[in-house]
Amino acid sequence: MATTGDFRPLSGSYAARPADCDVRVFRNTRPDRPFVAISRLNVHVEKTVFAPSDFSSAVGELKRQACRSGANGVIDIQESHSSYLETRMYNLSATGIRLREPSPR
Repeated sequence: MATTGDFRPLSGSYAARPADCDVRVFRNTRPDRPFVAISRLNVHVEKTVFAPSDFSSAVGELKRQACRSGANGVIDIQESHSSYLETRMYNLSATGIRLREPSPR
């Protein structure tokens, strides 16, 4: 099995967060508070035909790349699958975001 990931900043530069930081993944929803898009995240997973590649096998690397980019959330997740002979490939791309703190009332 091989898993790789990277990120590309979109706006400005944000300090990296610890590799195991808390990241909210908004797979089928949007955040309920304001945010700014800060990075484009990519994850690529390759496995043999006997070990399926799917979201659960890639989400850990997706969160790690979000932390590296300074993001505390992930939106707009796009998934693609492909295969070549006995190798199954799975790709994720997403947008890393910084959730803004709620306004004091």
